[in-house]
Amino acid sequence: MAAGRISSVSKTKQTTFNRAVGSHTTISRRFGTAGSGPPTRSATGLSRSEVESVLESTEWSFRTLPEEEEKVIEELLETFHQIELVSVILRFVVPEYYGIMSPPVEKVLGIGPFRKHSERYLAYLDNLREIRHARNFRSTAEVDMALWVLQVGILDDGLLKRDLSDDEYESLLSGFRNDSRLREIRVGNLSRQLFLEMSRVELSEALLATDVSLAGQLAGIQFEQDVKRLTSAKSDDRLAVLVADLLRNPEVLRSIGQIPDLPGDFWLQAVRTRNKAVHLNPPPRKDEVMKLIEGMKALRRVADGDEIDEIPAVPTDFWESRSIDELAEEQGIDAPQQFDGMIGAGADLWDDEEDFQRFVNGIHGHRRRTGKHVEADG
Repeated sequence: MAAGRISSVSKTKQTTFNRAVGSHTTISRRFGTAGSGPPTRSATGLSRSEVESVLESTEWSFRTLPEEEEKVIEELLETFHQIELVSVILRFVVPEYYGIMSPPVEKVLGIGPFRKHSERYLAYLDNLREIRHARNFRSTAEVDMALWVLQVGILDDGLLKRDLSDDEYESLLSGFRNDSRLREIRVGNLSRQLFLEMSRVELSEALLATDVSLAGQLAGIQFEQDVKRLTSAKSDDRLAVLVADLLRNPEVLRSIGQIPDLPGDFWLQAVRTRNKAVHLNPPPRKDEVMKLIEGMKALRRVADGDEIDEIPAVPTDFWESRSIDELAEEQGIDAPQQFDGMIGAGADLWDDEEDFQRFVNGIHGHRRRTGKHVEADG
């Protein structure tokens, strides 16, 4: 049974993936889920006998695998059209090097979209093989089974929970969360989608809704790169001098042509937002980062020879909460004192306790005369 196998393996302190392998067949048969055997008609549109008939009627280059796998995968796709079915065929032909492509395993690996199905499957195989060698699995197919159980049995619905003690279940869950190699693979797949397909400015804009500070840091990094590219600040030391000059008087630098001319106070605000993003004391507001992003878009247009009359206005969010310090800074006033420091601050307004009581009684009398409700302590 799954519980016995995982329990015994857990005692030998093998990795999360190895412990999951022994549960694959049990879960597949119990819940009728994918991955338990060759394809069925409902899963691929072809029955097993039909698939075998097509395979037997054509000469395939399976002996060249995995060296010529790109060619073989493309040939199989031309015949069977579905990358999932191609992966099933390869898994049962050469399980040492191939696994079945399935949504649960893609999910646990963080695989994103690709331009071509074959590219997606090859990236999928790279991940499986990396885990195989790092964790000493016997085959790539075994890694596929382990990850499938990890996602379906532990992460999604917890189907293994009924077969494991609470300690064993939590151990498997903790093993997944703390596995540095799997985390590295997941982050790598995510970063491919983010950093290879979007510029820093685009990524900053996309992050605004979820993490303003990180969006500001990315925008700040790109701002520094743009300043270096468009000015004489080719080194970090020269950039630091230029940023300091910008904070003191950006108009002087603009007048001598050291920085591209942009409307309004963009340069001054950009440097301030960049400093907030780097030091987070306080962190930048959402509208400040948005303004920096819009300014950098305009900067790119200036670099391309366009003339910019104005930088698009940034809408402010009325409902966005701000700290007292942020509100005070925005309004150009000192932040209020702490409440404890305000106690007794007005003691010199009255001569003595009787003078203060006459003041309070006068307020109460006025409110009674005007018909306003007064709640007095005494």
